[in-house]
Amino acid sequence: MKRRRLGTFLIVGGLLVLAYAAAVLFWRDPVTDVYNRYQQNRLESALEEEFSAWDSGPPPAEPASSEEPGETSLAAARAATARDARRFRSGLELGQAFGRIEIPSIGVEAVVVHGTRWGPDLSRGPGHYERTTVPGLGKTVGVAGHRTTFGAPFRRIDDVEVGDTVTFEMPYATFRYRVFEHEIVDSDDWSVIRDRGFDTLMLSACHPLYSADERWIVYGRLVEVLPRDGARYTLAAAR
Repeated sequence: MKRRRLGTFLIVGGLLVLAYAAAVLFWRDPVTDVYNRYQQNRLESALEEEFSAWDSGPPPAEPASSEEPGETSLAAARAATARDARRFRSGLELGQAFGRIEIPSIGVEAVVVHGTRWGPDLSRGPGHYERTTVPGLGKTVGVAGHRTTFGAPFRRIDDVEVGDTVTFEMPYATFRYRVFEHEIVDSDDWSVIRDRGFDTLMLSACHPLYSADERWIVYGRLVEVLPRDGARYTLAAAR
């Protein structure tokens, strides 16, 4: 009888292990996914508080015109956004809710945390590279995400195609990027965060799946901005 019970226990245990392995292989890690969902809910609440605090803060420096801006008004609108971006950047702390990223083509909508530490940051959601800037300053914004654990927000990053859009909602403005390139690089290649002379969004994830040897990189160029207290404007390169 004891041997039969032990045999049954081992069979059930083996089936559970196989089921868990299959879930990780074809979907994502269900255990760390629960933790990530809990942390995403907390980050969502924190981000909403940041939005409210921003709205109740000092008035915008110079909102954009409600009309289609010419060269002068476009420059003024971009300058106002940059001032707000610098104000936001000056108060950033590791681990805080940074913004909300949406990638419709692969079904991603997640709160980004400031920082890329494995435990405190990337276990909670996509992480903003602290060595990069914030949207609206004409430089590169970098975001990393897991592909198999902790919600695996970037699991399908290799399905993002040129021409796809990525939206980044920040407390001070919403930014829409259009993907223009992707590449595979070594895991220690930091050239991916270099500035390219225009507002760039860089998305990064381990490649291939279940390995950290390389990184799959996606690049997007800023094409449209919607300030929290101003009119939407597009950039010349997007027209």
